Amino acid sequence: MQNTSNNEKRRLGFTYIELLISLSIMAIIFSAILPLIFNSITSNRGTRLKLIAYEAASQEIETLREQKVSSLVSPSHVPFTVDGVPGAIGDVYINKALGDEKIAAVTSKVTWTYRGKEQTVQLNTYLYGSTE
Repeated sequence: MQNTSNNEKRRLGFTYIELLISLSIMAIIFSAILPLIFNSITSNRGTRLKLIAYEAASQEIETLREQKVSSLVSPSHVPFTVDGVPGAIGDVYINKALGDEKIAAVTSKVTWTYRGKEQTVQLNTYLYGSTE
């Protein structure tokens, strides 16, 4: 009778082999999923920095739209700061059309380094306004 109770006790738990196999399977699954999670986090941060840079470049162009085109100096290069993007350098280039003081070509550019690679956001537009 004592033999049956020992067999019942053995069947209630996991053996070391079963435990080792299940832990190995879990380790394989986690090793496959973990790089995907880290890659997703890194990609999300890079996209967020690009969005902040885009907004800063766009804001500089909108600031120029509030001015008269005739008051803009051409050609000119105006640096600006970009908050929220570490090491970012912003530049606005203004170039009026030859022979026409009403049109100015504007390029707003933000450059920074992320994960060892240079990143750039560049917006180009034309401003049109009266010379009065």
